[in-house]
Amino acid sequence: MQHLKRSIRLWGVISAATIIGADAASAQQGNPSTWRYGPYDKNIQRKLTQDTASVTGATVMEVGIYTARVIKTFDVPGVAGGTNQGLDSFTLGQATTNVPARIGTRFGFRYTIHGTPSNAPIALTMVGEHPPLKDPKTGKTQTRDEYELESWIGQTYTSYSFDNEWELIPGRWNFEVWHKGKKLCEQSFTVISDPKPKAKK
Repeated sequence: MQHLKRSIRLWGVISAATIIGADAASAQQGNPSTWRYGPYDKNIQRKLTQDTASVTGATVMEVGIYTARVIKTFDVPGVAGGTNQGLDSFTLGQATTNVPARIGTRFGFRYTIHGTPSNAPIALTMVGEHPPLKDPKTGKTQTRDEYELESWIGQTYTSYSFDNEWELIPGRWNFEVWHKGKKLCEQSFTVISDPKPKAKK
């Protein structure tokens, strides 16, 4: 779901909610504003490029359970847990769509956004749908997360991390990536009861 901690926080990163981030294979994409545009007005250049960028679709390249390093956490209204995370060192540990409901588990996918020009900044809408999650701090129950994300044409990723006990709800979790009202790609996971429950103290 920098791209679903919480939401997918694509979620991805609940508290860690969704996690979305630059492709770890290319460290320069970790801060696109510093390497793509040079010393002139980065905000103006980003806006101009977004207006002229053409996005034709997206392809899911890799799916499963990941490890990652959290480099930034920020508030995101509209997602369960209320936060999102920026990541790097996003590494696939197991290729699967079956995810154990276990604290510390991060699941998601790597995908490529197709279009021109390459690396042009774009705005995405990340959507995550999941079983009812009730945040004990707010008392609010959600089955859908949605937030806006700055991304680019090229390879990136999104993920969700189980950071709280109340997030460990088995069922179908689905994450979607949208651009200007068009769904580019989606990926579903089945969260299952932890086959290795914690030992009782």
